[in-house]
Amino acid sequence: MTWGLILGFHAACTSFAGLSVVRTLLGVFESCVAPILVLIIAMWYKKEEQGRRVSWFYVCNSLTQIFGGCVAYGITFADSNFATWRIFYIAIGALTMVIGLLVAIFLPDSPVKAKRFTDAEKVAALMRVKSNQSGTQNAHIKKAQVLESFKDIRIWLVCLATMLSSIPNGGISNFTSILLETFGYTSQQSLILTAPTGAIGAVTVIAVGWLSDKWHDRSLVMLICITPTILSGILMIALDPNGIPKNKAGLLAASFLSGTFGAAFMLLLAWNASNIAGHSKKVTANALTLVAFCVGNILGTQTFQQKEAPGYISGKISIVATLCALVFVVVGLRVYNDLLNRRNRRELEGMGEGEKEVLREKMAFADQTDRRNVFFVYTH
Repeated sequence: MTWGLILGFHAACTSFAGLSVVRTLLGVFESCVAPILVLIIAMWYKKEEQGRRVSWFYVCNSLTQIFGGCVAYGITFADSNFATWRIFYIAIGALTMVIGLLVAIFLPDSPVKAKRFTDAEKVAALMRVKSNQSGTQNAHIKKAQVLESFKDIRIWLVCLATMLSSIPNGGISNFTSILLETFGYTSQQSLILTAPTGAIGAVTVIAVGWLSDKWHDRSLVMLICITPTILSGILMIALDPNGIPKNKAGLLAASFLSGTFGAAFMLLLAWNASNIAGHSKKVTANALTLVAFCVGNILGTQTFQQKEAPGYISGKISIVATLCALVFVVVGLRVYNDLLNRRNRRELEGMGEGEKEVLREKMAFADQTDRRNVFFVYTH
């Protein structure tokens, strides 16, 4: 709700200083959203259900692009002394506050705190995710788990993957309309033409979430979803190398294809939900992931330089280069997760069946980290 209020305050800005303040506050209040939603999903759903659930909240980014593009296009026809962009911020800010209120009322932050559940239903919700071996909510921050987060190479690989996927996001999300203008479309047309990109992104996110759960495989699906965007960057370079469009329709198709890569970050969030145990470790890992996301987006805006307009060749090359580098990081993560699974299987082979059952029951809700639980199974 506070985020929506700050968004509405944008309409009152009359200087760069004021805009800088509200933009900074917007980032502060937004920073907790994705990490908290990932924690909630990890507490409520089985590993094989988490990809779809993460996709259901993450798809709202693409839906916002559709809605925002249509609203922005419609506002350009408004005849008012009040600046159209101010109307946009007030409308979206008010809608966000209403939705925030509904979330605060109806969304419990864990099965244990679900007020509308009976005690038996709360127990059933916990037992349902027992096989995750990842514990549940714990209000106490455990220093050992925080330190383990910083020592776990998988978390740093996820952060690197997040940053690499976010650099194109920083460029594409901020410069799509400008690029469409360089392709030969008017500024008004460029606003409505962002909607199909959002639609393709929405379909991709939902499909990728479902497929990653069905295949029990995040990494392979991630490689599938970033491939069209790599092709998109290559087409933009080939068809518009110097700001002189060679094929307007081809460049528009390339712009639409660029909407698929956003699903990669969604899968990285799902990877965190499925592959990290221990509440304090999950909190730390999600925070580090979001920091990497922010750093990547900041770097992405710097790849499109005004001095290179209208070709923006460096920005287009960065899309291809960072996503190609992401391929290698994702493969490395997959190999390392498989290595850890084999290590756990070897340890279990040395235990008797009775010993394993006793230990499995003990570890299910012990709030131990994945590295300290031999029953934990890492998702590819």
